[in-house]
Amino acid sequence: MKRLIRLLAIVMSAIFIYACKPVPVSHWFPVTPLEKYEKELLQAKLETTPAGQTWFRVSKEALTDSLFSPTPYQERFYLGDSVPAQSVRFLVQEGRRLLITPEKSVADTGSRLFVELYKIKTNGKPQRIEYLSDENGTISYAENEGDTLLLRLQTGLGQKLTVAVTFATQPVLDFPVADHGMSSVISFWGVERDGGARSHEGIDIKAKRGTPVVASDNGFITSTGTNNLGGKVVFLSAAGSPYSLYYAHLDSQLVHVGQRVLRGDTLGLVGNTGNAITTIPHLHFGIYSRGTGAVNPLPFINDRKEKIPGLPEQSRWLGDTVAVRKKVNVFATSSFNTTTKITTLPANDKVRVLGEMAKGYRIVLQDGTKGYIPTVPLAETKKDKSVSILSASEQ
Repeated sequence: MKRLIRLLAIVMSAIFIYACKPVPVSHWFPVTPLEKYEKELLQAKLETTPAGQTWFRVSKEALTDSLFSPTPYQERFYLGDSVPAQSVRFLVQEGRRLLITPEKSVADTGSRLFVELYKIKTNGKPQRIEYLSDENGTISYAENEGDTLLLRLQTGLGQKLTVAVTFATQPVLDFPVADHGMSSVISFWGVERDGGARSHEGIDIKAKRGTPVVASDNGFITSTGTNNLGGKVVFLSAAGSPYSLYYAHLDSQLVHVGQRVLRGDTLGLVGNTGNAITTIPHLHFGIYSRGTGAVNPLPFINDRKEKIPGLPEQSRWLGDTVAVRKKVNVFATSSFNTTTKITTLPANDKVRVLGEMAKGYRIVLQDGTKGYIPTVPLAETKKDKSVSILSASEQ
């Protein structure tokens, strides 16, 4: 009898384990607005409906999409029905701070918008690093490792919206000479020195003798001293980053080793010591990254306003299936780089418009392939306008 009871217990446990589909930890302990929303859908058992299955599937597949865009740029995305989520991959130049600002269409203020930023790890898997807790906010992320990033946009189940996203960048450091800017830069990274024996590992910034040289970031002073090339120098280790900032040709140093400094604190005064004795007073500013050596300082301090191509007026075709009126190439990047060409569409072939930029469209082909095409004439189709994005199992 005991053996029978034990056997029944084992059978019941096996049935229970088999019947219970595992739920990700994030659904039990949600952090982001999207995770909290997913938990609501699961509690309502909406993941079992056809619409719910599509919503969860496309959300997951968006994290594997490979469409790529350079920064800075702008794109207007369509989200809804069989396309509740979209994504884009991009790189941010070392030394720049990424600013991602979404703006929903006025007509779609009632629809939910979830925005999450991921880093693509070396094994190809996405790791979430930032998210918007407020739909009207901005994601800010400083890049110093050269990672590929992915932004996922998603709307609520059964909802539809259009969202314009601006990808802008700013320098991560303050300009190193007080009351000066990019117009004072007189020599750039890589310029030949000593008849070509070496190259310039920094930039030169002209200023009057005695002009304050300032901390470009919070940190602490690791070295001060004098050498033949740089004359009087100061090294500052930037807080929270792998960079050491180098200030050379100083007329005088006003800090000491171990001193903690804040952005804007005076480190010394502009001069022309060292091998700059025959030149006009200027600051040599360099940046050294632990493990990789000198890097170009210009992106770190270049505060000139970026030129971002504006978005066109919203197209009547956004979200619809249309016919291309002329032959057009499809690319994996919004820059239409020839090396990223995917295929060529013949005239009158059908695509669905999922997004638009200054000079092109994001589209999906009827087999589920996504890409970008340059601006071409489009025409209405007579057939159903709901071309779905197919999963690998459906193709």
